[in-house]
Amino acid sequence: MQTAPFPHLRKPMFNRYSRFASSDADEVRYEVSQIFCDHDLRVVGKRQSLNTELRFRRGQKASYGRMLYGATVDIEPGKLNDFYLIQLPISGQESIHCGSKSVQSDPKTGTIISPELEFRMRHQRNAEKLFIRVERSALEQSYAQYHGRDPRGPLSFQPAIPFDTPATQSLRRLFEWQLNEASEGTLFDQPLLAAQFEETLMLSLLSTLPHNQAPHSSRELAIAPGFVRRAEAFIEHNAHLPLTAGDIADHVGISIRSLFAGYRKYRETSPMQHLKEVRLNGARA
Repeated sequence: MQTAPFPHLRKPMFNRYSRFASSDADEVRYEVSQIFCDHDLRVVGKRQSLNTELRFRRGQKASYGRMLYGATVDIEPGKLNDFYLIQLPISGQESIHCGSKSVQSDPKTGTIISPELEFRMRHQRNAEKLFIRVERSALEQSYAQYHGRDPRGPLSFQPAIPFDTPATQSLRRLFEWQLNEASEGTLFDQPLLAAQFEETLMLSLLSTLPHNQAPHSSRELAIAPGFVRRAEAFIEHNAHLPLTAGDIADHVGISIRSLFAGYRKYRETSPMQHLKEVRLNGARA
């Protein structure tokens, strides 16, 4: 039986981090602009009025929050420019339009808006969402560290995040944990831990969600230092054993950190993922 998306995030979240509450359209547009970017805001229909609440916890590279408008609104930000915006409805719907692509976002389908994409959205009256703001410079730096090269042009993700695959379900669980901890816990109060959580989030986005950056060519991937090739050979000959990352690193004479860095730079994977793939190939054979 499939778990309902975000089952533990339906309770009020981020109550300790209230930013503002207002029914004045000008105030709402101004306050929301301080967190995100300047935008046009229009209430749909003459019989509706805003009842907006925004809660927000700012971090160094990723920030977390919750909001509702209390009315059906059309929002036109144009471009975000400086950050990526992950939006996770916990009730109701949002319609997101990015160029020629449209996404009906609800508790089963989140969205990620990339900085260089022009977009607009309609937030339904009964919609309430959690969101994560990821700084563009931090994510691009994380990409460069992960792949060993800078992005080739602006890094843009496919906007829809359907939570119906094993990979995106894992990502959903990460979102859920981080949002809960940022809202209710104390770990994000410790800067070193918070930095690790932010890095985990960014690497998970890069390795899980489809984006426009082409992978390395096979020729690029073939050029690797000797310790990577020795590690590959060791794994392929000993995959039947209960290997650990420490075993592999000891065999090739480097640290675990260097081993993972080499795999990430030259093979776009990890040694443990390589081990898993070798075992799966053996089982298929």
